[in-house]
Amino acid sequence: MKYDMLDGIINTMSLDELVGQVMCESVLGLTDEQIDEKMRTFKPGSVFTMYQTPEFNKKVQDIANSYCKVPVAMVSDIENGPGSCIKGLPNLPHPMAWGATDNETLIEEAGEETAKLCRLNGIHWTFGPIVDLNINPSNPECNIRSVSDNPDRVIKIVGAHLKGLTKNGYMVTSCKHFPGQGADDRNSHFCTTINGLSKRNWIKTYGLVYKELIKQGTSSIMIGHTSLPFCEKKRKSVYDYPPATVSKNVITHLLKDKLKYGGCVMSDAVTMVGMLASVPADRRIIEFFKAGGDAFLYPKPIEYEYLANAVKSGEIPLDRLKDAVRRNLMLKVDARLFEDQDKVESEIKLARNVAEISQQIADESIKVVRNERGVIPAKLKKGARVAFVNMPGKFFYDTPDGTEFKPMREVFEQEGCIVDEYVRGIKEPKSGLFDYDLVIVNCRTSSRNYHGGSMRIGWGEIEHAMAVFENPNLIFVSHGDPYKLHEFHFARQYVNTFSVTDDSQRAVAKVILGKIAPRGKNPVTHKPFFEIEN
Repeated sequence: MKYDMLDGIINTMSLDELVGQVMCESVLGLTDEQIDEKMRTFKPGSVFTMYQTPEFNKKVQDIANSYCKVPVAMVSDIENGPGSCIKGLPNLPHPMAWGATDNETLIEEAGEETAKLCRLNGIHWTFGPIVDLNINPSNPECNIRSVSDNPDRVIKIVGAHLKGLTKNGYMVTSCKHFPGQGADDRNSHFCTTINGLSKRNWIKTYGLVYKELIKQGTSSIMIGHTSLPFCEKKRKSVYDYPPATVSKNVITHLLKDKLKYGGCVMSDAVTMVGMLASVPADRRIIEFFKAGGDAFLYPKPIEYEYLANAVKSGEIPLDRLKDAVRRNLMLKVDARLFEDQDKVESEIKLARNVAEISQQIADESIKVVRNERGVIPAKLKKGARVAFVNMPGKFFYDTPDGTEFKPMREVFEQEGCIVDEYVRGIKEPKSGLFDYDLVIVNCRTSSRNYHGGSMRIGWGEIEHAMAVFENPNLIFVSHGDPYKLHEFHFARQYVNTFSVTDDSQRAVAKVILGKIAPRGKNPVTHKPFFEIEN
């Protein structure tokens, strides 16, 4: 009943309009004139935007809708709150911190208020939540973007967030990245990664997660550029298996048939090497739709022609294309895009500030893993001298400048402490810093702010900090990657934040100062150092 009108709409569309509906275009870096030309020429079904203002998002939506027969869906990567996709809005801590709270009610509330705020600011569809299992501690792509390495914890926490996001139809979701990342130690932006689990183990882990979240009603699932060897015919080498984005065995036979998924199957960005290097340029879009895919992220202009020609030649049946279009339109129905948008937005009542929820998540997620010398909580008097020795790490658009730990420093200064910060190339420690009352090593390495190929520490992070590790009053804080005990196993005081946001910095400062108790539970296992906690 809900989707009854869709066949009538589809049957009025030309081939070019059908092709447009299965494309998700990007408007990043384009001028207004270029956006208008792209929307007029291609009439895409959805538009990806990132780190833009609400005004920009609304403008793009208006331009697109002026040319399209059906409403356009505005989409972004809302992986940790509204601020992860819209300028000026608050973030949430990263998903692994959600797992550390183990608080379903709080995470559902975070999802609900995120959806409301994003809808009011021009976003209808999120490429999230992330449901990957970070079962390989060396994986550089998932890490704190994942909730846990445990399928039950992921089902519990991601399920709660998904429920909040989709409540009232203000947002539709795209659980990602099927068939599951986090098993490899490489990055699918750089190569085709491999989920090498046996069929039995995959069913008990990733398969269980997707089975349960499909029941909970995600409108789309994103396919990753990850191969699943057990689904394919045996090859000479494990590196010969195709990425899931072009595998009929994975998309159609496993996801749609065996797991009985009836929603929209979205590709990950086709500009990633994980797909680019595996499929000829003129076959990417054809092989994706032949495999059973429904929506194509970041098409090149020529790929509209490739898809149309494949339908004209009969290589891709017209019914296959119409099925894909229908799944895209079902998603738009779920997002209430066929309703009066002013009326939908007038319903929305923000119950609680997302920034307040964010700080609560951060405060409940800090885990003191080791406190062998009882340094935490620190008994500091007003005027106490505190040294921050910072190992900030860099992301591809972010070069450390010495201000990375300002939110944490401000909490200490509010308590009357005098804080000196040491950063390589800016101010470097000359010795073990024994004249300080407290020394904190801040290590910021994670999938959100490192070079993307590895989680390991390099000379750039460690060289200036070597001497300070002999200080008995030292606390090692891992802002992000929870597995740093592998490299810093000698640390006697060690804390995990599971997130690199400002709120997480403030939370760990409050824990160290004794202003709040550490309440986080290990959301991942890291043998021999710690086990997942329930």
